[in-house]
Amino acid sequence: MIGGRRLLWFVALALAVAIAATLFAHARSTEQRVLLMRTDPDAILDEDRARPVALAEGARVYAAHCASCHGADAKGSRERAVPDMTDDDFLYGSGRASEIEQIVLHGIHAGDTRGWDLASMPAYARAVPYTREALPPLTPAQLRDVVAFLRAANGSGDYPQAAVDRGRQLFTRDAGCYDCHSPDARGDSSIGAPNLVDGKWLRGNGSEADITRTLERGLAGVSPAFARVLTPEEVRAVSVYVASLHPPVKGSGE
Repeated sequence: MIGGRRLLWFVALALAVAIAATLFAHARSTEQRVLLMRTDPDAILDEDRARPVALAEGARVYAAHCASCHGADAKGSRERAVPDMTDDDFLYGSGRASEIEQIVLHGIHAGDTRGWDLASMPAYARAVPYTREALPPLTPAQLRDVVAFLRAANGSGDYPQAAVDRGRQLFTRDAGCYDCHSPDARGDSSIGAPNLVDGKWLRGNGSEADITRTLERGLAGVSPAFARVLTPEEVRAVSVYVASLHPPVKGSGE
């Protein structure tokens, strides 16, 4: 009987310890969630308490929801035009955690009215739907001229000046490229139009074949909207985690 009482006592004690540990873990988790949501996302990387919480949780969320496209190393894929998250070449915005958070929440070309949905690279091998009218497709010769202009602007190749000039005119006028990429071809990160003269490429490596493929087939990458998939704390954490992967940017709390 005494042995039975001792066993019951040890069971009760173990249960009490387990309950206490669960309550403590829950309280700590709640405290961490509150800490993340009450801290400016752009300042978390400089906060001694918030930073480790965000990075640990953010790494978990990234592995579960982002790595399948952007890779476990977050370097993306030039073959599939998936952006590298570790460099300082930002397709949308300037790489701040608060900007990344909006992308995580509402996506890119994801059907969310609050998401990024302004820049879609058209396929110039066929008629191009435009704002008010359809632009005609580019002929093979015109495609070669645009490629000559873009490669020459990046210091590549040795193209006849006449071809470069024709390509520039197509880019800045008839083909409508300037509308997204701007007349100087330096792009517009407010809509997700990449810089085309900095030697960095979203798809491929800037070869004639790669640029021609993009011009012919178009490009409109999709990033899912996670507003209904992740909790606000998970969104905040993964946004800060991704921001930690690239070089610091101005206004990010440094």
